[in-house]
Amino acid sequence: MATKILTIAVSEEIWKKIKQIAALQGKSISALMREQIEKFLGEENRYTEVHERIAKIAKENRGKLEKWERKELYDV
Repeated sequence: MATKILTIAVSEEIWKKIKQIAALQGKSISALMREQIEKFLGEENRYTEVHERIAKIAKENRGKLEKWERKELYDV
């Protein structure tokens, strides 16, 4: 997969904190940020999956929440 370069501007204070965290983890700042972006995108994907499952349940039940039981919603 081809990679793209992402440039962002942060304050000096944030830069120092990121640099310190990366050093403590034995990573470059780029590696740390790449991991965090990938983690964020994975979480966003999970939210999308949950939303789709809830929409499917609502459609199957025609949006009637009174038929749902709490234990059924825990599986979502």
